[in-house]
Amino acid sequence: MNKYTPIAAGVFLAIAASGAMANTILINQNGVGNMIAPVQDVTVVNGTIIINQVGDFNKSTPEQTGTTSNSLIAHTQIGDMNMAESFQDNSALSFGIINQEGDSHQATTNQSLTGGSSATIFQSGTGAQSATVNQFAVLTNFATVNQAGSPNSANVNQSFGVANTTLVNQSSSYATGNSITTMQTGGIFNSIEAHQDGRENSALVSQAFGSGNISFSWQDGKVNDINVAQSGNNNYSGIWQFWESNVAIHNQSGDDNWAMTEQLTPHNLAAVSQPGDMNVSNIHQSGGTQNTTFLTQSGNNNSLDATQVGNSNLISVLQAGNGDMHVVSQIGDNNMYVFP
Repeated sequence: MNKYTPIAAGVFLAIAASGAMANTILINQNGVGNMIAPVQDVTVVNGTIIINQVGDFNKSTPEQTGTTSNSLIAHTQIGDMNMAESFQDNSALSFGIINQEGDSHQATTNQSLTGGSSATIFQSGTGAQSATVNQFAVLTNFATVNQAGSPNSANVNQSFGVANTTLVNQSSSYATGNSITTMQTGGIFNSIEAHQDGRENSALVSQAFGSGNISFSWQDGKVNDINVAQSGNNNYSGIWQFWESNVAIHNQSGDDNWAMTEQLTPHNLAAVSQPGDMNVSNIHQSGGTQNTTFLTQSGNNNSLDATQVGNSNLISVLQAGNGDMHVVSQIGDNNMYVFP
């Protein structure tokens, strides 16, 4: 069943045709202060709601409810001070997309009791961009937020779900103004928290198929990158990056692992892979640039404590056995430590 509710002034076009287009609603609005709230309810398969709004102070709140599947909600808003919020309830293989161009936008996607669905938000502009994704009781869902401009704010909440993935990318033309908060609660009891202050930073945190995983990351600067993947149980990942052009990678597929990376100066790289169990990694790089640490611990009960203070230093460690411990400290320039 299709319903649309145009509110306030504007020009709109709604299509609810038969046959292949039976569950399609298309709305175009041009002007200022337009509001639209289309609804697809009861049982909707292959349903589509497409909304295009050009102008300022527009509002779009479409809904798909009541056992929807293979459905799409897509908003496009071009202008300033626009708001878009979509609702998909009891849906499977459904997609929610919001694209906003201009300044000072708000975007929210809500998906509940969903499986195999995705929520995507794109925002470009300046002046307090806000993006929120709420997924409740979800299974193998994907949430993406892309923001270009500043100041940006991104919130991704995934609760009582299994095998969820969150991706947040932010770029800014200012030195400050980006913020990211991602959370996974209930279900398999995972938690993610990420913060970014600066411009052109990106963070990818994926926690799937495990339980009791915790990820914390903080980036202050520009052109920094974080990539965290945790698929085991009871793992902890902590990353702190300051300045610019740092890269930190944590991959933990075993259980009860600990990975901590701190990079306080520019142009450093740390890559940690721990497929074994009960491994510990602590990496500190500061006081210079172009320091690199590679670590793989495929055995159990291994540990590395690495410190590099200087320029162009390298540490590369592979620990495939059990119960091995390395403490490496390199102070100065052009030092190298490789094991084995």
